[in-house]
Amino acid sequence: MKNNLILLSLLVFVSLTGCQKSNKSTAQNLPEKLVDRIQLVDLEGEAIPLESLKGKTIFLNYWATWCRPCLAEMPDMSTAAKILGEENFVFLAASDEEIGKIRYFAEKYDYAFQFVHSKTSVFDLDIMALPTTMIINTRGEIIYNEVGARNWANEKELERLRNLAKE
Repeated sequence: MKNNLILLSLLVFVSLTGCQKSNKSTAQNLPEKLVDRIQLVDLEGEAIPLESLKGKTIFLNYWATWCRPCLAEMPDMSTAAKILGEENFVFLAASDEEIGKIRYFAEKYDYAFQFVHSKTSVFDLDIMALPTTMIINTRGEIIYNEVGARNWANEKELERLRNLAKE
């Protein structure tokens, strides 16, 4: 009985911390050259080298099909992608789940960002909670790391993203 209580407590803790709604953001404390660990492919399995996107500001959102806060922020991400797509931004939604699972999910929605598969697990990228959003500047450096869901389409967040693009 005691073991069951411990197991139940652990499961509750993991489920509550697995998808966070924190507003903490930092580009500090990221491992040096974390960006070099990121390996993305499109839903056809073709590599998307981040070097090919240099010169653009990359909004890279890590999510999962089971993460409710991740799914809740997607409509706002789509709106932001429509607005900022004209301003040299690329919006990518990356999951380390199976490509087929991501594709099945993506086919249900008409979002203005690209769904991609992360060949690198979120654990190997030091991502501790989902959703996590990274902003990669035009030089290929991670300059922003956001843990938790946000309304990316509100004016405050759009302005923050525009300011980050200037860095």
